[in-house]
Amino acid sequence: MAQTDSAATPQYADLRSAIDGVCQAWCQAEGYSDPFCRNGEWLAFPPHSVMPVSIKTVMAPDSQQWVKIGPVTLALFPDGSLAGKGNHGFA
Repeated sequence: MAQTDSAATPQYADLRSAIDGVCQAWCQAEGYSDPFCRNGEWLAFPPHSVMPVSIKTVMAPDSQQWVKIGPVTLALFPDGSLAGKGNHGFA
């Protein structure tokens, strides 16, 4: 994934709010609702479903989003994991 223009990169105060923002944005784009974190794992309800699923099991390998936290720019997956070599984040 190529890094995007810094003007379009969302800015967050800390890692926790960045993870929450990326997860919320992914859920909204994919039609999932009510994301929550339980035991360090993000879950959400798929469209028209009554049982939550682990976001890690349904996110696409290229679903990472670039974020800025202070002077640092990094890529996060919707499940809160960092994108890096081996998981399609950086070349």
